[in-house]
Amino acid sequence: MLPLSVLRFWPIGVPTGVRYLAEGLMNRNWQVTMSAGVFFVKQFLDIDQEQIGFQQEVTSQLAASGLPVPAAMPTVDGARLVCAAEGRFAVYPWIAGRHRRGLELTAGQCGELGGLLGGVHRALGDLLPPVPEAAWKPAADPASTGELIETLVGRLPPPRSRDAFDERAARVLVERRTMLAELADRRPPDGRARAGGHVHGDFHALNLLYDDAGTVAAVLDWDRLTAGPLAAEVVRAATLLFGFGDERGLDLERAGRFVAGYQRASPLPVEDLAGAVWRLWWERLHDFWMLEWRYLRGDRSCDHLFPGAAALVVWWTRYYEQVLKVLAQG
Repeated sequence: MLPLSVLRFWPIGVPTGVRYLAEGLMNRNWQVTMSAGVFFVKQFLDIDQEQIGFQQEVTSQLAASGLPVPAAMPTVDGARLVCAAEGRFAVYPWIAGRHRRGLELTAGQCGELGGLLGGVHRALGDLLPPVPEAAWKPAADPASTGELIETLVGRLPPPRSRDAFDERAARVLVERRTMLAELADRRPPDGRARAGGHVHGDFHALNLLYDDAGTVAAVLDWDRLTAGPLAAEVVRAATLLFGFGDERGLDLERAGRFVAGYQRASPLPVEDLAGAVWRLWWERLHDFWMLEWRYLRGDRSCDHLFPGAAALVVWWTRYYEQVLKVLAQG
């Protein structure tokens, strides 16, 4: 529940309505109707105060530059963050719009969205210190992943007690154990990308709001703002935005339009994009975070993401060269 007493720090009047927003895994969010209008209230749960201050300063400057980025509103004392006994809170203007799946976008809109991400990267590069030749994230170790698989297998319910999710998880764990053994020689080396910079960190459909005309009205949730290879964000965004969520893998037509739009706005070296494709595929091959949440943490909130993620790994491995050709384009 939102502690309404924290709202007194902002010059927005008195509350007349509160609606909790269930979307989002890492923070708590509310739509609050005040006598001065409608606002978005965010309670930060999983990042420290220094990171909050950093992203609030950056997003304020991005908004001032004309990009569709919400800026935190100042309190009556000029602060952007209120730290109270109940937690850390910020208030933003309410932005009307809706989320849209990447598969809803037209070819032109896919290119425009890629261009927007390119514009965001350029603007971040203008605002923040340069990040020359950013290091790639270290590649996952098959031996460690093998140990995790055995741990997860050991946490599965007995066969007679399994539900449909447990049965799927058991099949995927066996399948992935075999894939890791067969593909162990394709591990990416350590190294650096040629083009580094600051990135949004979590550019996907639930962090984008569109207006009625289909234009992006807001790029949301800057909590993962960080430095790294620019190509890594482009490729990750393409896979998150344009996945079918089943055995069909990715919509390569839309994903290709997205990358082409980015390349027109802010060209990256093709070898960086190819390296990002290689490394993200390898990361997904070793990734079981949804199963870790369910079986090691007792949290089933992301169970719905697992079938699509598991199917994508198999599809991507089968069609690796086609994915590489589409996403690593000049």
